[in-house]
Amino acid sequence: MREILYSLDDVWTECQVTSKSNKLARDPLRGKLNKIKDSIRFSNGNAQAQPNSDVSSSVRENQVRRRSSRSVNASNVHGFDDDVISLEKVLLRPGSEGRFKAIGITGIAGIGKTTLCQSLFSKKEVKDYFFPRIWVCMSAQTGDDEDEKVAILKRMLVCLGVEDEIIDNYYGHNNLKELLYALHLQLQGKRYLIVFDDVRGGEIDKWYEELSCSSTWDGKWDALAYGLPKGCGGAVIVTSRNEEIAKKMVGGEGNLHRLLPLC
Repeated sequence: MREILYSLDDVWTECQVTSKSNKLARDPLRGKLNKIKDSIRFSNGNAQAQPNSDVSSSVRENQVRRRSSRSVNASNVHGFDDDVISLEKVLLRPGSEGRFKAIGITGIAGIGKTTLCQSLFSKKEVKDYFFPRIWVCMSAQTGDDEDEKVAILKRMLVCLGVEDEIIDNYYGHNNLKELLYALHLQLQGKRYLIVFDDVRGGEIDKWYEELSCSSTWDGKWDALAYGLPKGCGGAVIVTSRNEEIAKKMVGGEGNLHRLLPLC
């Protein structure tokens, strides 16, 4: 039921963003809303998704895509138990429900940064606590926009379940500010978890620095941080071989988790 409600929330967010530039596709959005509503039936006062409906299947597929999760079989992962416990305590620390958290995982190539992050990302306690959870691969992908920032924002919106047609037709035709505002609306009021995996580069662009800064959207678009709402317990994890990059993104030395070779 919670996931269906989030799908309804996505529709409302799309309405907000698209109507902002007077390009609201009313009929398609109304149709999507009606399909999701039709997928719910009330029996004995309880709302249930119709298991055999085409709409229910569509909603489930959207939920899988929005998570973009990188699953890992915990039984095949060894040597990270202490690291997972330590990071889980930071993410789920009692009394920090409304605080934004940023963690950087650093280490040499092949040491297991991504595997560690996958193990944490897939833990039941983490899955139950954060929604939505999305995994963003920061390395270049086939078919990416020439503008790296636009490509990353589009990738994040797709992970959050925004349809490609909506992104292409209504978000300012690759306008960075429009895409950043759309991301902010998608995450607003939600306790999200975002993994930025494999961040590279010699000197990181200022647009990516200090993800924890800014608590409200005020029309600024010169930093990714403005697309990440604060105050509802959201969190980001950055993995990188470059310690300085990770440190800048997560706000300092105190938020770094270094992976060292196993002896």
